[in-house]
Order: sequence, then C-alpha cells, then structure tokens
Amino acid sequence: MSATSARPQLQPVAAQEAADPALKVLAEDAAHEARMHAVLVSIQQELSAPSLTDQELLQRAVSAALHATSGVGASLELLENGGLRCVAAAGQPPRGAGHWVATDAHPAWRVLAAGQALRSNGSQEAGWPPAPGPPEMPARPQLAVPLRRDAAIVGAITVWSDAGQAFAERDLAHLEILGESVGALLKLRDVAAQLQLSQSQYEGLFQTHPQPMWVFAADERLALLAVNEAMAQAHGYTRSELLALCLPDLWPPDARDAQIEALRAASAQPGASVLRMKHQRKDGRPIDVEVASRAVAFNGVEARQSMGTDITQRLATEREIARMARARHLLSACNEAIVRASSESELLEAICRITVDLGGYRMTWVGLARDDVQKSIQCVASAGASEGYLENLSLSWDEASAKGNGPAAQTIRSGQAVIVRDVQEATAYAGLAYRLHPRGFHGMVCLPLKDATHTFGVLYLYASEVLQISAHESELLGELAKDLAFGMLSLRARQEQQRMQAAVLKVAASVSESTGTAFFVQLVRNMAEALGAETACLGRFIPSAQGTPERLVTLALVINGELVPNAEYMLAGTPSERLATQAQFCVTQGLLAQFPQSVVVGKTAAEAYAGQQLCDSAGTLIGMLFVLFRQPLTNAAFVQSTLQIFASRASAEIERLASDAHIRRQASLLDQARDAIIVRNLMHRVTYWNQGAERLYGWTQEQAMGQPVDVLLHLDRSNFERATQAVLAHGEWTGEMVQRHRDGHVIDTEGRWTLVNGEEGSASSILSINTDIRERKATEREIARLAFYDALTGLPNRMLLMDRARHALANTARADEGGALLFIDLDNFKTLNDTLGHDKGDLLLQQVARRLETCVRGSDTVARLGGDEFVVMLEALSKEPDALALEARAVAEKILLTLAQPYQLDGYHYRTTPSIGIAPFGQGESTVGDLLKQADLAMYQAKTGGRNTLRFYDPLMQAVVSARAELESDMRAALAQGEFLLHYQPQVRHDGRWIGVEALARWKHPVRGMVPPSEFIPVAEETGLILTLGRWVLHTACEVLARWQTEAPLRHLTMAVNVSSRQFRSASFVEDVQRMLAVTGAPARRLKLELTESVLVEDVEATIATMDALRAIGVGFSLDDFGTGYSSLSYLKRMPLHQVKIDQSFVRDLLSDPNDAAIVDTIVALSATLGLEVIAEGVETLEQREMLLQAGCMAFQGYLYARPMGLEALSTLLHQTGKRTH
Repeated sequence: MSATSARPQLQPVAAQEAADPALKVLAEDAAHEARMHAVLVSIQQELSAPSLTDQELLQRAVSAALHATSGVGASLELLENGGLRCVAAAGQPPRGAGHWVATDAHPAWRVLAAGQALRSNGSQEAGWPPAPGPPEMPARPQLAVPLRRDAAIVGAITVWSDAGQAFAERDLAHLEILGESVGALLKLRDVAAQLQLSQSQYEGLFQTHPQPMWVFAADERLALLAVNEAMAQAHGYTRSELLALCLPDLWPPDARDAQIEALRAASAQPGASVLRMKHQRKDGRPIDVEVASRAVAFNGVEARQSMGTDITQRLATEREIARMARARHLLSACNEAIVRASSESELLEAICRITVDLGGYRMTWVGLARDDVQKSIQCVASAGASEGYLENLSLSWDEASAKGNGPAAQTIRSGQAVIVRDVQEATAYAGLAYRLHPRGFHGMVCLPLKDATHTFGVLYLYASEVLQISAHESELLGELAKDLAFGMLSLRARQEQQRMQAAVLKVAASVSESTGTAFFVQLVRNMAEALGAETACLGRFIPSAQGTPERLVTLALVINGELVPNAEYMLAGTPSERLATQAQFCVTQGLLAQFPQSVVVGKTAAEAYAGQQLCDSAGTLIGMLFVLFRQPLTNAAFVQSTLQIFASRASAEIERLASDAHIRRQASLLDQARDAIIVRNLMHRVTYWNQGAERLYGWTQEQAMGQPVDVLLHLDRSNFERATQAVLAHGEWTGEMVQRHRDGHVIDTEGRWTLVNGEEGSASSILSINTDIRERKATEREIARLAFYDALTGLPNRMLLMDRARHALANTARADEGGALLFIDLDNFKTLNDTLGHDKGDLLLQQVARRLETCVRGSDTVARLGGDEFVVMLEALSKEPDALALEARAVAEKILLTLAQPYQLDGYHYRTTPSIGIAPFGQGESTVGDLLKQADLAMYQAKTGGRNTLRFYDPLMQAVVSARAELESDMRAALAQGEFLLHYQPQVRHDGRWIGVEALARWKHPVRGMVPPSEFIPVAEETGLILTLGRWVLHTACEVLARWQTEAPLRHLTMAVNVSSRQFRSASFVEDVQRMLAVTGAPARRLKLELTESVLVEDVEATIATMDALRAIGVGFSLDDFGTGYSSLSYLKRMPLHQVKIDQSFVRDLLSDPNDAAIVDTIVALSATLGLEVIAEGVETLEQREMLLQAGCMAFQGYLYARPMGLEALSTLLHQTGKRTH
C-alpha cells in the first residue's frame, strides 16, 4: 500500500452530516446562533442611535424581540400607577399598546418582579396565571424577561408564539440579551436626560446668577470663554464684546503685570483660590473685585471658572473708616502735642511730624501770613519728603500778586479750607500739577489757622494719592486746625505774659543798672518786648509859644528791634497829638487810615497804637511814650495798664536827668569848652585838666593830675622853656607849638598862656588855653599843595612851573648856562578816554608822570599843565647852542622811547606815543610865557609832522601861527557879517537825469577874495567854529530844499550836506536837524547828510543811535571819501547808510592805475552786497565815466557835468536842462 492510500481520508461536511443527523442539527443550531448573535449586535447598534426617541426605541425593541425569538407577537410594558401599561407592541400580542393591567393581575409579574425570566410552551406552568383571552382559546407559548434600570425592575418584554410552536431555550436567552440591552439603553437615556437637564439648569444658573461669573482659558492669553450677564453689566460691555477680549484687557495697564503673576501663582495651587484684583470698566472707571476661581475643563480646554464680587464700595467704606480712625487718632495726638509743647516752634514741628507719621500724609508744612510789603507766606515748620519743593517756595496772600493765586493764599483771604482731590484735575490751580505731580504729590488739604478776627496762617497737608475725604473727616481736620490755632495763640499769650514779667523785672533792675540814654533805650526795648510791639518810643514834648505841646523830640525810638537816631517830629496829624490833652490814647485797628500823615505810622505800616502821658512829680506834662503794632490790638486794657508802669519809671528818670543837667551846667562851664584848659603850678605839675584836654591829648583827668606838663606834652623842651620864660617875664605868651598825644602822634596847637597871681599877689600858677590847629594846618598845607601841584599826578602844576621857570631864567643869566623847555603831548589821548573811559586815561597820565621823572635829573622839573600836556624843564645845560640842542635832544629821545613802551591799564594792554616840542633858553631876553608858546608851537609841528617825534622851535613857526590866528579872527567876523555862501554841484545819473546836488561852503573875503575851503575848514575844525558854520550851511540848504518843493521839476532833487565829526558829535545835533527841517519846511526824505569814515569809527554805538534817530524821520546818509579811512566792514554793515561815495582820489587815476580800478570795482561790489547806492565824485572825463559805468557805478558828480555854482546859476542851469531832472 502506498503512503497515500495508507493515510486516512477526510470526508466532506455534508457527507458527515448526512452520515450523522445529530451532527447536522448541531451545525444548524450553531449557524442559527451565529446569525442571531449578529442580529442582536445589529439590533443593539440600531437601538443605540441617539436620534431615536424613547417611543421609537421601545417600538423597535419589541420588533427586535419578534425577530430574535421567531415569535408572532410581542409587547413591552412599563410600571405605571401600580400596574403595567403596554407602551409598545408588535405582531399579534394579546394586549395592544396602551393596555394597562394591575401587577397582581399580570400573568407572570410575581416571577418577573423577582428578576427571573420565564418561558412557557403553552401549558399551565407554575407561576403563570391563566392566559388572557376567552377560556376556549388554547394556551400560547410565551417568553417574558424583566426590564432593569440599574437594579430596579421597571417593566417586562413578553413574546408570544402560535399554539404548538414552542420556544427554545435559546430564544429565551436571546430575549434576555435584548432585555438587558433595552434596560441599559433606557438607563443611558435617563442619565443623558438628567445630564442635559443638569447642564440646562447649570447654564441657567450661570447666566442668571447675580454675581459676575466668567470662564477663561488657562493659557498665556487668558482669553474669555464664557461670561454671564452680570459680568457684562459690571464692566459696561455686552457679552459678545467681552468674549472677544482677554482677561488682562479688563485690568488697568499699570496693574496687569502684577495681577498676571498673582493669577499664575494662584493657579499653581490646588483647589480654589481667592484674589483681590483691580478691574477697569469700558468707560475707564476702576473697580475693585474679589475673585474666587477654580480649575475646570471647558469644551475640552483647560480653563478656570471665576466668580467676582465688586468690593469697590466696601473698600471705600473700609478706607473711610480707616481715614476716620486715623483722623481721630491724628486729632488726639495733635491735642496731646498742644498740651505738651512749651514753645510755638516746638508745637509746629510736632504737629507737622504727627500729620506725616500718623496722618499718612507725605508732607506737611505750616505757613504764617506776614504783613510785609509782599504780604508773604513764610514757612515756619515742615515735615516729610518735600522733594526740594519747599526750598524754593515763595508765596504771597496778596490777590494782586502772581504768587497769590494758590490754595494757601485763598485760605488766608477767605478763612476757609481748600481741598484739592487731585492736582491734575484742579483747573483753578493750573500751575500746581506742573510743580507737584512730578514730585509724587496728588492731593492737598490747606487748613486755615485763625484767631478771633482773621486768618494768620495755614496748615498745608500733601498726599501721595488722590484724596477721598468725607464731610466728617473734613470736619475733624477743621477741628485739628482750630485746636492748633488755639494752641499757638495760647503759647503766644503765655510767652507774652512771660515777656511782661521779665520786662517788669528788667525795669526794676534798670533803676540801678543804667541811667540817661542807656536807661531810656533799655526801657523802650523792654517795653516793646513785653507788649510784643514792633515799634516803641519815648519822647519829650517841646511846647509852642502858647505853652501847649507842639513837637516831640525822641529820647529813644526802636523800630523792629533797631534803634533809630533821635529826632524831632511835629505832633500835628499823629496819634500822639491826643496825648497833649488826655492821659491815654489807644487805636486798636485801622491806625494808618485814621492818621495817614504820620511819618512813623506810615513807615512802620502800623495797624494799632497805644500811648501814655509822662508827667513829673508836680503833675506837669513833660512827654509821652507809645507802642505800635502791625496787627490789630486785642488786649488793649492789658497794654494800657502795662504802659503806666513804664511811664512812671520813665517820668522819674527824665525828671532826675533834668535836675542833674541843671547842676552840671553850672558846675562844668570850663568842661564845655572845646579848647584844652590846663592849670599848672610853677613846678609845671598839672593842677586842673578839663574835658577839652582829655579829648585833645588822650589822658583822663585822673591820669594827668600831678604830672609834669613838659614831660607829658612837649616834644621840644627848648621851645617850652622859651615860652615859659616869656610868660613869667611878660605875664602872657601866645604862639604855636608842636605837642604830643598819649598814643605818640604829633599835635599842632596854638597856646595862650597867662600868669595867675595868688591871694598875696605873687605868681602862683600858669593858665594854658591850647587850641587844636591840626585842621587849619592841614588845610594850609592842602591849599599850598593844590596851588602848586597837580592833584592827579602829584607833579608841579602850571603855577609852580612858571615860578621855577622864572628862577631858571634868572639862574642861566647869572651862571652863564643854558636850558630847555620840552612841551610833551600824548598822541590819541582823546580816543583812549572815549573808548576805554576817563578812569583808564587817568591811570595812563599817572604812569606817564612816573616815567617822565625817570628820564630826567633830580634838579630838573617835570610838570603837568593839564589834560595830556606835560612840560619838562632842563636846567644847567651848555650855553653853546649846538651843544645845548644835542643835550636837549638826547633827553627828548629818551622820553620818546620810554613813553612808547606798553602800559597796563587795569587789564588793558595799551600803547601810546608822545609829540615833543623843544624851546631852548638862555640865548636872549625870552620870558616864561614866550618859552611856553615856542615849545607849544614846536610840539604842534611835531604832531603835524607825523607824531611820535620831536621838533625844535623855529622862528618861522610864529609867522604861520600869526597867519592862522588872523584867519581865525577873520572867520569869526565873516560868520557875523554873512560872508559865507553856498555853491551847489549837480549829481547826475548815467542817463543824464539830475538826482540831486551837493551843498558846498564858500567864503568870499572882502579883501582876499574867495578863500579855498582847504584853508578855512581845518581852522574851523580846530577852533570849534565848524559848529556855527555847519549849522548855517545846514539851515541854508534846508531853506533852498524847501523852496524847490514848490517847483515840480525840482521837488524830487536831494540836497547833500557835509557834516563834520565835531558837529555830528554835538549833543544837540539831532535836535538841530529836526528843528531846521520843521522851521524851513524842507522834506526830510530829500535831505542827505554826508559823513566821513572818521565819524563812523568814533564811538560806533553812539554813531548808530544818532543815525537811527534821523533815519527814523526820513533823513538819508551817504558815506563820503569811502576807501580812504579805516572803517571796519563789521561796523559798516550796521550803519543805516543809503549811499557810498567813491573818493575822487580813486577816480583821478582810474585810467592809469590798475590799483585804483580794482578799488573802484571792490567798492561797487561791496555796496551792491550791502544794498547801498554808489556815486563817484571828481568825474571829469567821458573815459572816467565809461569805466565807472562798466564797474557798475550809475551816478556821478564832477566837472564833466558842472562845477560848483551859486544858487542863481544853478537855477538857470536846472531850468535849461529841466527835461533831464525827472
């Protein structure tokens, strides 16, 4: 047998089933069971659909029961009202849907209620009641299973089959599975319904809860996930607006960082947390919220659920309670400080410190209202962090002052407290926020300190937060201010009482301590101190001719603690006038208004007065005393009674002094003499020494008595002995002598000695009356010095020089010697005075004097004649002229070199040079006057020769000087006789149109004919005649200009007038020009004044001021001879010029000298830059004109157009060329 055939053969299943029927049945059952399990799973899935309603679920369950058991009818019954109601049926059940049967009538309820399933195949079985229906109907097979919800039986499922169709055991098992599934589904449905109900209830509670509730994500953003209506209302948003925000969006910006950290810390802790948070409504208003939160899962997101309670009002209430408690505590502590304080300063410091330490204020200060001119508020105590605020605080309570508009000033004026909740909101005090907010101050309280009549100060409290002060707290603070004011007034009253007691003690003590003036001064000071008065006075009445008091002479007057020198005052119009007729007089307030003429009342700004008569022991009125107060007087009776005490003591002292004075006047007539009166015996020892001697010699009477007078006083014993012999021989002697003071200095005296005889007729003593003549001697010496010496330099003056020169001339004639007079003048000295000032000029003169003294011998003379003129007189020189000249030149050159060295004038480095004229003498019959004239002429030649040089006198100089003097004399006559006239030279534009003329002064001499201006103008400048001549020229030119205004062709022409430096610098120049224009009627805009560059560089600021004054009325200015002087461009651009004139020296060689052409180009370009017009003078040829045109010069003046001419010739020429004048 093969292997294959040997192996057992497997039979097909069908073959096996056919071979074994039992196996077939098992296979069919297994297949059926598998199908049923699949069906049951499918049924369970179908029944689990959440979209099914409860009824649909039950209906499908009974249908599934038929399918799972092959029954023909099925019902599902649920317990209801003690029975079972059929709620669903399928197929052909015996009872349809809606049928109800009592539980005890149900065929199998008793078994089902026990949780057991039942199966019946149609026969009556134990536990089954009779089948329902007619009795003749056969019993039907049934299956019944209980329905459970958790452990409770809530119903049953029953399935019926046709009679004879029994149910198998597996049918019951399938039905049990179905019943369990349905029961479980019903339970799930109940749980879901309950959950939905709970969620619905929760959502309703969440949304309708009166407390704000919200849910936010537990992430970085903290986004809001859910909010209730209370939350929305509390924050002023809608719910939809809130859900678009994150939780930090509801917090103030300055609190976010801190609150995020606090929230994170709370979230890290298990369980619920409670935090106090700052929230902010949509309108920006802050609210305080107490937040309880816990972790939750919200729609699958980690979150925190929160519930908030608005505690804003609660916190405000707590703060209010705390503030009230603090205020009461503060008031209590302050009252304790008031009781304990021994001085006002101690009290104020304590109050300020308590308000900061206990009151919670950041800074406090107390200010007192002063009655000074500024009505200032003085800070007298402070505490806390002022942040530099009080150091620069300057306040006033004067409403008219810029510093009198703040809370402190308002409080003092109104007497009412000022509370500023927040300085940034206080529009009435706009400046406070700027000063206080950066220092951390927000709120302020300013409380008045008042007495019975007025507010005398403020208590100022500063808070670092915005203030919330209730009316009750405000009342407590007001009580604090009242208590403080009361404490201050009490301390002041106590101090016044103490001062009064001390003053009365001082008055008693002063009886023995002092007398006279010292007593009166001390008494007045004590009186002011005792009564708290700013002014106190004690005076004696001076009666009129009628015997009534008319004037008052003060014996002691103290104002604000300072002793005022005694003086006389008229009583009329003063409150003290009343004391002439009544014993006492008092004004408690309004004193200045009642007595506006009183000097002392006005000077002290007194508000109140109290005065008391002074009478002697006989009742005669002798004086009065009074006190003045700056504040109204509130204790007048006390003041008047106190004054009586002082008055009685003052009256007694005045009466005593009067008696003593009478005695002293009779006993000390000799002591009142100014002279020193000394009596000595014949042994020359002092037996009498008056007060005049004490004053003159310095020894007291006690020190001098018995001393030898010759040793005590006399320096030269021989003189003393000669005078003594004279008085013994002749009975008297008068003369001057030099004596000694106690400290050793010398005294010049004039003595008148007389021999005194005793009772026996013999000489017994010598009476000396010595007069101090030091002042007279000093005056004599000063007169001599002033007469012969220069006060500034100490050098000999002209008088002493003339005297010494006369002696020198005489000596040279006798000794056959020669000499020389050197006349020295400093160059540019006037410029130094004008630029650096006369004090620097004086320093220069003093230094020049010292240097000159070093250049000559001790026998020579250096003198100052005045100003910057010095003279050196050299004596004992050679008689031979050439040698004399060499010796004089050597000294002069040494002077030139020495004086040219730099000078230091109070920080200024300065150089100057001299011009020296030398006049030798000893060769002829010259006088001193002649020598000075000769040296002066030589100096003038040195100055005109270039300065810093020397010249010897030449007789030809005298001829020049004589001619100049004659010319000056003729000029004076010419001005008086009208010999001067004006010529006019036209000024023409490039197109030939006349634009104006220049007025030129001419002199027609009756003998010499026309005198050139080059001759008479310098003389006029030097002599000052230029002022008179300049005014005449200007006035005449204005008259012509005024006449031209009536002629249309001429009215546009300008009139140029030259003004000298001396005329321009005269103090009345501006006024002169204005007056001439007004008198003549000439238009200022047609007048043009020509100035040289030398005018501009002298005192630039004054020059500009003068030009501006005239420019303001329309007068124009032209700069004459531009380019020939020293003007600075920086000055030039500041000058209000209209025109620049190119000097004829540049025009003359314009065609031949490239330098002149370049200068012209520069002047034109510079003028264009400065916006100035340009005109060229001295234009004589067409070639010059063309070249000037090419350079840009468009106006000309010169012989090419016309020579200067008289007014008649000018008028004729103007009319002939009228078409070219406009």
